Amino acid sequence: MEKKYNTRQTLLSKIVQADDDHSWEEFVQYYQGYIYAVIRNLGVKQELIEDLLQDVLLKIWKSLPNYEYRKGECTFRTWLCLVIKSIVYNYFRKKSTRNDAKNTDYDATLHSLDAITEPEINIIAEKEWKIYVSNLAWNNVKDEFPQRCREIFEASIHEANNEILAKRFDITESSVRVYKSRVKKVLLREMSRLNHDLGA
Repeated sequence: MEKKYNTRQTLLSKIVQADDDHSWEEFVQYYQGYIYAVIRNLGVKQELIEDLLQDVLLKIWKSLPNYEYRKGECTFRTWLCLVIKSIVYNYFRKKSTRNDAKNTDYDATLHSLDAITEPEINIIAEKEWKIYVSNLAWNNVKDEFPQRCREIFEASIHEANNEILAKRFDITESSVRVYKSRVKKVLLREMSRLNHDLGA
């Protein structure tokens, strides 16, 4: 796993440059969890997220061939989150204009969506992406480590104090540091690979 990242074609470029069903399936596999998290972050109730997720994926499938990366202007994640916000906003706008008993809920959600600015969308995009890629990377690499090493690393996410961790696992503090460092190195490398390959 040396620095092959620069020579590999990103998932986004594969989709943009060719009508490739396999690449689209790969995109859905990797991105639907992230899209789900962003929709939830916009205050959408659980029972509505799945339908909105499908609407967002359909819109992206139609729009992605026209997506053009402009360095320094708008990251793909921000573009994606703007698309998500637009789909969610339009959904609640249509619902709020209908004469039914749930209008108050729809109007309240619409009002809160209206208040989200583009800089705030960017913050949501970055925050959710970091969480999503970290979890995805950990799922990809965790089986490379012995169970004890995994347990210590996972415990260290919630407890930063090495002395406490050493007592809990009955090992030395230096061993805790070694375990954490070993995992962190592999995890960061995998996060870097994912960030490149997903073209985000």
